Amino acid sequence: MSPLPSPELLQPVPQGYVRLLLLPKNGFYLEIPIPRIQSLCLRPLKYLTFLAWSILGQEGTLAAPHTPNPIPFQDLTGDLVDGGIYSYILTSTPADAEDLSRAVDLEVIKYKSAVTSQTDTTRDDFRTRLLERDGFCVFTGYTDRFTDAVHIIPFSRGSEWFEALVRSRRAYDESVDDLTDINDVRNGLHLVTLLHRPFDQREVAILKTPNLYLDVADVPPRAQRDWLVDPGLGGHTVPSNLDAAFKTQSQQPPPSALLLHYIYGAAAAIQWGHGSEVLKTHQHPARPKAPEPAPMGPERSNHNRGIAIEKRKAAQNQNQHHASKPTSDKEQTDGLTERQRRVEDLVYRLWLNAPDAKEYRRKEKEEKDNHVDRWRRGIIT
Repeated sequence: MSPLPSPELLQPVPQGYVRLLLLPKNGFYLEIPIPRIQSLCLRPLKYLTFLAWSILGQEGTLAAPHTPNPIPFQDLTGDLVDGGIYSYILTSTPADAEDLSRAVDLEVIKYKSAVTSQTDTTRDDFRTRLLERDGFCVFTGYTDRFTDAVHIIPFSRGSEWFEALVRSRRAYDESVDDLTDINDVRNGLHLVTLLHRPFDQREVAILKTPNLYLDVADVPPRAQRDWLVDPGLGGHTVPSNLDAAFKTQSQQPPPSALLLHYIYGAAAAIQWGHGSEVLKTHQHPARPKAPEPAPMGPERSNHNRGIAIEKRKAAQNQNQHHASKPTSDKEQTDGLTERQRRVEDLVYRLWLNAPDAKEYRRKEKEEKDNHVDRWRRGIIT
Protein backbone atom coordinates (compact mmCIF):
# COMPACT_ATOMS: atom_id res chain seq x y z
CA MET A 1 0.00 0.00 0.00
CA SER A 2 1.37 3.40 -1.00
CA PRO A 3 1.12 6.68 0.98
CA LEU A 4 -1.92 8.68 -0.04
CA PRO A 5 -1.11 11.44 -2.57
CA SER A 6 -2.04 14.97 -1.60
CA PRO A 7 -5.13 16.33 -3.41
CA GLU A 8 -2.92 18.73 -5.37
CA LEU A 9 -1.09 15.80 -7.01
CA LEU A 10 -4.37 14.41 -8.29
CA GLN A 11 -5.42 17.63 -9.98
CA PRO A 12 -5.94 17.45 -13.78
CA VAL A 13 -2.77 17.03 -15.83
CA PRO A 14 -2.16 19.38 -18.79
CA GLN A 15 -3.11 17.94 -22.16
CA GLY A 16 -0.22 16.16 -23.87
CA TYR A 17 1.46 15.29 -20.54
CA VAL A 18 1.47 12.47 -18.01
CA ARG A 19 2.24 12.70 -14.31
CA LEU A 20 4.38 10.15 -12.46
CA LEU A 21 4.03 10.19 -8.66
CA LEU A 22 7.31 9.22 -6.99
CA LEU A 23 6.98 10.37 -3.39
CA PRO A 24 3.31 11.29 -3.00
CA LYS A 25 3.61 12.04 0.71
CA ASN A 26 6.40 14.55 0.01
CA GLY A 27 4.84 16.03 -3.11
CA PHE A 28 7.55 14.88 -5.52
CA TYR A 29 6.47 13.91 -9.04
CA LEU A 30 7.43 14.15 -12.71
CA GLU A 31 5.32 15.79 -15.40
CA ILE A 32 6.51 14.68 -18.84
CA PRO A 33 5.37 15.53 -22.38
CA ILE A 34 4.07 12.39 -24.07
CA PRO A 35 5.75 13.03 -27.45
CA ARG A 36 9.09 13.21 -25.65
CA ILE A 37 8.53 9.82 -24.00
CA GLN A 38 7.47 8.27 -27.30
CA SER A 39 10.62 9.52 -28.99
CA LEU A 40 12.80 8.01 -26.25
CA CYS A 41 11.18 4.62 -25.74
CA LEU A 42 8.80 2.27 -27.59
CA ARG A 43 7.32 1.03 -24.29
CA PRO A 44 6.22 4.18 -22.45
CA LEU A 45 4.95 2.36 -19.35
CA LYS A 46 8.25 0.52 -19.00
CA TYR A 47 10.07 3.83 -19.49
CA LEU A 48 8.15 5.45 -16.60
CA THR A 49 9.13 2.49 -14.42
CA PHE A 50 12.77 2.88 -15.43
CA LEU A 51 12.67 6.62 -14.63
CA ALA A 52 11.30 6.00 -11.14
CA TRP A 53 13.90 3.30 -10.46
CA SER A 54 16.80 5.43 -11.72
CA ILE A 55 15.71 8.38 -9.55
CA LEU A 56 14.82 6.58 -6.31
CA GLY A 57 17.32 3.71 -6.60
CA GLN A 58 14.72 1.22 -5.39
CA GLU A 59 12.85 -1.48 -7.27
CA GLY A 60 9.11 -1.13 -7.73
CA THR A 61 6.10 -1.49 -9.99
CA LEU A 62 4.06 1.02 -11.98
CA ALA A 63 0.44 1.48 -10.96
CA ALA A 64 -2.62 3.56 -11.71
CA PRO A 65 -3.23 5.65 -8.56
CA HIS A 66 -6.74 4.55 -7.68
CA THR A 67 -6.45 5.71 -4.09
CA PRO A 68 -6.26 4.41 -1.46
CA ASN A 69 -5.14 1.18 -3.21
CA PRO A 70 -3.13 1.76 -6.40
CA ILE A 71 -3.52 -1.04 -8.94
CA PRO A 72 -0.21 -2.30 -10.42
CA PHE A 73 -0.09 -2.88 -14.15
CA GLN A 74 0.17 -6.52 -15.16
CA ASP A 75 1.27 -5.59 -18.66
CA LEU A 76 3.67 -2.71 -19.39
CA THR A 77 3.36 -2.87 -23.18
CA GLY A 78 0.32 -0.61 -23.38
CA ASP A 79 0.11 3.05 -24.37
CA LEU A 80 -0.05 6.12 -22.17
CA VAL A 81 -3.30 7.89 -21.41
CA ASP A 82 -3.18 11.57 -22.30
CA GLY A 83 -3.35 13.44 -19.01
CA GLY A 84 -2.93 10.19 -17.10
CA ILE A 85 -1.59 9.92 -13.55
CA TYR A 86 0.70 7.03 -12.64
CA SER A 87 2.47 6.07 -9.45
CA TYR A 88 5.55 4.02 -8.55
CA ILE A 89 4.97 1.45 -5.82
CA LEU A 90 8.09 0.19 -4.02
CA THR A 91 8.39 -3.56 -3.77
CA SER A 92 10.30 -3.24 -0.49
CA THR A 93 8.86 -2.61 2.96
CA PRO A 94 6.69 0.46 3.60
CA ALA A 95 9.38 1.90 5.87
CA ASP A 96 11.66 2.25 2.84
CA ALA A 97 9.29 4.82 1.38
CA GLU A 98 10.95 7.38 3.65
CA ASP A 99 14.48 6.13 2.89
CA LEU A 100 16.11 8.43 0.32
CA SER A 101 19.66 7.20 0.83
CA ARG A 102 19.60 5.65 -2.65
CA ALA A 103 17.80 8.50 -4.40
CA VAL A 104 19.69 10.83 -6.71
CA ASP A 105 21.39 13.75 -5.00
CA LEU A 106 20.82 16.86 -7.10
CA GLU A 107 23.77 18.55 -5.40
CA VAL A 108 26.17 15.98 -6.81
CA ILE A 109 25.49 16.92 -10.41
CA LYS A 110 25.81 20.68 -10.26
CA TYR A 111 27.32 21.98 -13.48
CA LYS A 112 29.66 24.49 -11.84
CA SER A 113 31.67 24.22 -8.66
CA ALA A 114 34.14 26.45 -6.85
CA VAL A 115 36.47 23.51 -6.29
CA THR A 116 39.74 23.93 -8.22
CA SER A 117 41.81 21.07 -6.87
CA GLN A 118 42.18 19.16 -10.15
CA THR A 119 45.77 19.11 -11.40
CA ASP A 120 47.03 19.06 -14.98
CA THR A 121 48.59 15.65 -14.34
CA THR A 122 45.30 14.20 -13.10
CA ARG A 123 43.39 15.66 -16.01
CA ASP A 124 45.90 14.47 -18.61
CA ASP A 125 46.01 10.93 -17.18
CA PHE A 126 42.21 10.69 -17.20
CA ARG A 127 42.07 11.89 -20.80
CA THR A 128 44.84 9.50 -21.89
CA ARG A 129 43.05 6.47 -20.47
CA LEU A 130 39.76 7.53 -22.06
CA LEU A 131 41.44 7.97 -25.44
CA GLU A 132 42.88 4.48 -25.12
CA ARG A 133 39.37 3.09 -24.65
CA ASP A 134 37.26 5.43 -26.82
CA GLY A 135 39.64 6.79 -29.44
CA PHE A 136 37.12 9.46 -30.47
CA CYS A 137 33.75 10.89 -29.45
CA VAL A 138 31.77 7.75 -28.67
CA PHE A 139 28.65 9.14 -30.37
CA THR A 140 29.83 11.19 -33.33
CA GLY A 141 33.22 9.72 -34.19
CA TYR A 142 34.91 13.11 -34.04
CA THR A 143 38.67 12.90 -33.40
CA ASP A 144 40.29 14.07 -30.18
CA ARG A 145 40.97 17.51 -31.70
CA PHE A 146 37.28 18.32 -31.18
CA THR A 147 36.49 16.27 -28.09
CA ASP A 148 36.64 16.51 -24.30
CA ALA A 149 37.30 13.95 -21.59
CA VAL A 150 34.05 14.19 -19.61
CA HIS A 151 33.39 12.88 -16.09
CA ILE A 152 29.97 11.23 -15.72
CA ILE A 153 29.89 12.25 -12.04
CA PRO A 154 31.65 15.65 -12.03
CA PHE A 155 35.24 15.69 -10.81
CA SER A 156 34.48 18.60 -8.48
CA ARG A 157 32.42 16.34 -6.21
CA GLY A 158 35.54 14.47 -5.09
CA SER A 159 36.31 10.78 -4.54
CA GLU A 160 34.80 10.59 -1.04
CA TRP A 161 31.44 11.79 -2.31
CA PHE A 162 31.78 9.59 -5.39
CA GLU A 163 32.41 6.46 -3.34
CA ALA A 164 29.46 7.20 -1.04
CA LEU A 165 27.24 7.53 -4.11
CA VAL A 166 28.39 4.19 -5.54
CA ARG A 167 27.98 2.40 -2.21
CA SER A 168 24.43 3.72 -1.81
CA ARG A 169 23.17 1.84 -4.86
CA ARG A 170 22.84 -1.78 -5.91
CA ALA A 171 24.86 -2.69 -8.98
CA TYR A 172 23.38 -5.01 -11.60
CA ASP A 173 25.56 -7.18 -13.85
CA GLU A 174 28.78 -5.34 -12.94
CA SER A 175 31.26 -5.25 -10.08
CA VAL A 176 31.79 -1.86 -8.45
CA ASP A 177 33.70 -3.00 -5.35
CA ASP A 178 36.80 -1.16 -6.57
CA LEU A 179 34.96 1.84 -8.03
CA THR A 180 36.16 4.44 -5.50
CA ASP A 181 38.12 7.03 -7.50
CA ILE A 182 36.39 9.95 -9.22
CA ASN A 183 39.00 9.64 -11.99
CA ASP A 184 38.29 5.98 -12.67
CA VAL A 185 37.91 5.47 -16.43
CA ARG A 186 34.47 3.93 -15.74
CA ASN A 187 33.38 7.42 -14.69
CA GLY A 188 34.22 8.96 -18.04
CA LEU A 189 33.32 9.35 -21.70
CA HIS A 190 34.95 11.03 -24.66
CA LEU A 191 32.42 13.49 -26.10
CA VAL A 192 32.53 16.05 -28.85
CA THR A 193 32.90 19.51 -27.30
CA LEU A 194 29.41 20.61 -28.40
CA LEU A 195 27.93 17.77 -26.36
CA HIS A 196 29.97 18.47 -23.23
CA ARG A 197 27.89 21.35 -21.87
CA PRO A 198 24.46 19.79 -22.64
CA PHE A 199 25.64 16.61 -20.90
CA ASP A 200 26.84 18.52 -17.84
CA GLN A 201 23.59 20.50 -17.72
CA ARG A 202 21.58 17.25 -17.98
CA GLU A 203 19.86 18.25 -21.22
CA VAL A 204 21.18 15.05 -22.72
CA ALA A 205 21.70 11.73 -20.94
CA ILE A 206 22.72 8.23 -21.96
CA LEU A 207 20.07 5.52 -21.81
CA LYS A 208 22.01 2.33 -21.11
CA THR A 209 20.20 -0.84 -22.23
CA PRO A 210 19.59 -3.55 -21.33
CA ASN A 211 18.81 -2.65 -17.75
CA LEU A 212 16.48 -3.86 -15.02
CA TYR A 213 13.36 -2.60 -16.81
CA LEU A 214 14.26 -1.90 -20.46
CA ASP A 215 15.61 -4.12 -23.21
CA VAL A 216 17.55 -3.04 -26.27
CA ALA A 217 14.42 -3.67 -28.37
CA ASP A 218 12.49 -1.12 -26.28
CA VAL A 219 14.60 1.74 -27.66
CA PRO A 220 13.44 3.34 -30.93
CA PRO A 221 15.51 3.10 -34.12
CA ARG A 222 18.25 5.69 -34.34
CA ALA A 223 16.38 8.08 -36.62
CA GLN A 224 13.47 8.37 -34.16
CA ARG A 225 15.39 9.14 -30.98
CA ASP A 226 15.53 12.55 -29.34
CA TRP A 227 17.02 14.60 -26.49
CA LEU A 228 15.55 14.84 -23.01
CA VAL A 229 15.04 18.50 -23.93
CA ASP A 230 16.02 20.33 -27.09
CA PRO A 231 19.35 22.08 -26.36
CA GLY A 232 19.14 24.10 -29.56
CA LEU A 233 22.05 22.35 -31.31
CA GLY A 234 21.85 21.52 -35.01
CA GLY A 235 21.14 17.83 -35.53
CA HIS A 236 23.41 17.80 -38.57
CA THR A 237 26.28 18.93 -36.33
CA VAL A 238 25.61 16.87 -33.20
CA PRO A 239 23.20 13.98 -33.83
CA SER A 240 21.16 12.77 -30.87
CA ASN A 241 20.37 9.33 -32.19
CA LEU A 242 23.62 7.36 -32.22
CA ASP A 243 24.75 4.39 -30.19
CA ALA A 244 28.01 4.64 -28.27
CA ALA A 245 31.01 2.95 -29.89
CA PHE A 246 34.31 2.01 -28.25
CA LYS A 247 37.58 0.48 -29.38
CA THR A 248 37.26 -3.27 -29.63
CA GLN A 249 40.84 -4.01 -28.54
CA SER A 250 40.99 -1.68 -25.54
CA GLN A 251 41.79 -3.15 -22.12
CA GLN A 252 40.03 -0.27 -20.34
CA PRO A 253 36.59 -1.08 -18.82
CA PRO A 254 33.44 0.56 -20.27
CA PRO A 255 31.44 3.29 -18.50
CA SER A 256 29.68 2.05 -15.37
CA ALA A 257 26.00 1.26 -15.91
CA LEU A 258 25.32 2.22 -12.29
CA LEU A 259 26.67 5.73 -12.91
CA LEU A 260 24.85 6.13 -16.24
CA HIS A 261 21.53 5.11 -14.66
CA TYR A 262 22.15 7.49 -11.76
CA ILE A 263 22.84 10.44 -14.03
CA TYR A 264 19.86 9.60 -16.24
CA GLY A 265 17.61 9.68 -13.18
CA ALA A 266 19.15 12.95 -12.05
CA ALA A 267 18.62 14.48 -15.50
CA ALA A 268 14.95 13.40 -15.50
CA ALA A 269 14.45 14.87 -12.01
CA ILE A 270 15.97 18.17 -13.15
CA GLN A 271 14.08 18.46 -16.43
CA TRP A 272 10.66 17.14 -15.43
CA GLY A 273 10.62 17.12 -11.62
CA HIS A 274 8.23 19.02 -9.34
CA GLY A 275 8.73 19.18 -5.59
CA SER A 276 12.27 17.83 -6.00
CA GLU A 277 13.43 19.90 -3.00
CA VAL A 278 12.87 16.75 -0.95
CA LEU A 279 15.92 15.25 -2.68
CA LYS A 280 18.04 18.12 -1.39
CA THR A 281 16.83 18.15 2.21
CA HIS A 282 16.61 14.42 2.98
CA GLN A 283 20.03 12.91 2.36
CA HIS A 284 20.90 9.86 4.46
CA PRO A 285 23.72 9.41 5.12
CA ALA A 286 24.86 13.01 5.01
CA ARG A 287 26.80 14.07 1.93
CA PRO A 288 30.58 13.94 2.27
CA LYS A 289 32.29 17.29 2.04
CA ALA A 290 33.64 18.30 -1.35
CA PRO A 291 37.44 18.73 -1.54
CA GLU A 292 38.73 22.14 -0.50
CA PRO A 293 40.27 24.30 -3.24
CA ALA A 294 44.03 24.66 -3.10
CA PRO A 295 45.24 28.06 -1.72
CA MET A 296 46.59 30.45 -4.35
CA GLY A 297 48.98 33.43 -4.39
CA PRO A 298 50.23 34.95 -1.12
CA GLU A 299 47.77 32.90 0.90
CA ARG A 300 49.30 29.75 -0.53
CA SER A 301 52.76 30.92 0.50
CA ASN A 302 51.57 31.69 4.01
CA HIS A 303 49.83 28.32 4.05
CA ASN A 304 53.00 26.49 3.03
CA ARG A 305 55.13 28.44 5.48
CA GLY A 306 52.61 27.72 8.22
CA ILE A 307 52.90 24.01 7.48
CA ALA A 308 56.68 24.30 7.54
CA ILE A 309 56.54 25.99 10.95
CA GLU A 310 54.30 23.24 12.32
CA LYS A 311 56.64 20.58 10.94
CA ARG A 312 59.59 22.43 12.46
CA LYS A 313 57.93 22.50 15.88
CA ALA A 314 57.10 18.81 15.63
CA ALA A 315 60.68 18.02 14.64
CA GLN A 316 62.03 20.09 17.53
CA ASN A 317 59.80 18.22 19.97
CA GLN A 318 60.94 14.93 18.51
CA ASN A 319 64.59 15.96 18.81
CA GLN A 320 64.07 16.92 22.44
CA HIS A 321 62.41 13.58 23.10
CA HIS A 322 65.34 11.75 21.52
CA ALA A 323 68.11 14.05 22.77
CA SER A 324 70.50 11.19 23.19
CA LYS A 325 70.32 10.29 19.47
CA PRO A 326 73.37 11.50 17.46
CA THR A 327 72.64 14.25 14.96
CA SER A 328 74.04 13.86 11.47
CA ASP A 329 75.94 16.67 9.79
CA LYS A 330 73.00 17.14 7.34
CA GLU A 331 70.42 17.81 10.02
CA GLN A 332 69.68 21.39 11.03
CA THR A 333 69.20 22.72 14.55
CA ASP A 334 65.62 23.75 13.67
CA GLY A 335 64.68 20.11 13.00
CA LEU A 336 64.69 20.31 9.17
CA THR A 337 67.02 18.30 6.99
CA GLU A 338 69.10 20.07 4.37
CA ARG A 339 66.79 18.71 1.66
CA GLN A 340 63.64 19.96 3.43
CA ARG A 341 65.20 23.40 3.91
CA ARG A 342 66.12 23.63 0.22
CA VAL A 343 62.60 22.62 -0.83
CA GLU A 344 61.07 25.23 1.50
CA ASP A 345 63.42 27.93 0.15
CA LEU A 346 62.65 26.91 -3.43
CA VAL A 347 58.88 27.15 -2.88
CA TYR A 348 59.34 30.58 -1.31
CA ARG A 349 61.53 31.83 -4.19
CA LEU A 350 59.09 30.53 -6.80
CA TRP A 351 56.31 32.45 -5.12
CA LEU A 352 58.46 35.61 -5.00
CA ASN A 353 58.93 35.40 -8.76
CA ALA A 354 55.27 34.73 -9.55
CA PRO A 355 53.45 37.61 -11.37
CA ASP A 356 50.74 37.81 -8.71
CA ALA A 357 53.35 38.00 -5.98
CA LYS A 358 55.31 40.73 -7.78
CA GLU A 359 52.16 42.79 -8.23
CA TYR A 360 51.28 42.23 -4.58
CA ARG A 361 54.70 43.46 -3.43
CA ARG A 362 54.57 46.44 -5.86
CA LYS A 363 51.25 47.61 -4.41
CA GLU A 364 52.51 47.04 -0.88
CA LYS A 365 55.63 49.14 -1.56
CA GLU A 366 53.59 51.88 -3.27
CA GLU A 367 51.25 52.09 -0.30
CA LYS A 368 54.18 52.24 2.13
CA ASP A 369 55.91 54.99 0.10
CA ASN A 370 52.70 57.04 0.00
CA HIS A 371 52.31 56.65 3.73
CA VAL A 372 55.90 57.81 4.36
CA ASP A 373 55.42 60.75 1.99
CA ARG A 374 52.22 61.85 3.74
CA TRP A 375 53.96 61.50 7.12
CA ARG A 376 56.94 63.66 5.97
CA ARG A 377 54.65 66.37 4.61
CA GLY A 378 52.77 66.32 7.89
CA ILE A 379 56.01 66.89 9.88
CA ILE A 380 57.09 69.78 7.62
CA THR A 381 53.76 71.50 8.03
